[in-house]
Amino acid sequence: MKLKGRHLFGLALLTLLVYLFVSAPEPLPEAKPAVSAKFPVKLLFDVLAAEQHAARGIYTRRVVGPGLKTGMKFTEDWTDTDVEAGPLPAIFLRGVSIQLQSSNSEVGLFLGSDYPLSPLNKFTGIQIQHFEEIKKEGNPAFFLDPSNNMYTAMFLDPAGAPSCVSCHNNHPDTPKLDWQLNDPMGATTWLYPRENVSAEEVLTRLAILRTAMRDVYQVYLDKASAFTLSLIHISEPTRQEAI
Repeated sequence: MKLKGRHLFGLALLTLLVYLFVSAPEPLPEAKPAVSAKFPVKLLFDVLAAEQHAARGIYTRRVVGPGLKTGMKFTEDWTDTDVEAGPLPAIFLRGVSIQLQSSNSEVGLFLGSDYPLSPLNKFTGIQIQHFEEIKKEGNPAFFLDPSNNMYTAMFLDPAGAPSCVSCHNNHPDTPKLDWQLNDPMGATTWLYPRENVSAEEVLTRLAILRTAMRDVYQVYLDKASAFTLSLIHISEPTRQEAI
């Protein structure tokens, strides 16, 4: 008996469905939301360090450097009411560190050195060993500091601008008088209490860092608006600087 066309099509479709049902692979397990994934804390350190490095570099090149040439001052005691000055790059970073601490971000930050202007910034313990290593190789160091049980990252902090060199060489408390451009002056050091972080943690801590840097700079702008020496015009960073 001949089968009509629609019967042939129906039989073919039935055969295909039976084949797929019998030979189909096991269903994939339900994917977990991406936000629940955990990443090594190194990712957080890399993101925060890159953001800080870019922002402080722009501040140094576009504010401190040109400002010094016009007679403006940048000092450690810039917050004193009778001082018309802005924060040095390292002091700017200290202000950011204080903001991070007050925000309960769990992120610790300080700029340490083997020849610091302040004894409080001198490396101690295992930090000394790791700083010597990154000075030789140039690569960041990531480790668990047994002295405080904090996961730690150290990023080399070289003298990136002539103003850094002249300031440190001429500072009354400097323990070193022969700094040169690009010398390893210290290391930006980050601390965090956990070995792994979520994507949400990274984004949240990045947002907090950006707010902290913006707040410190705004304090300076507010104070500088009342200086007897007119505040120099600060142009927007170029695309290359913003990267």
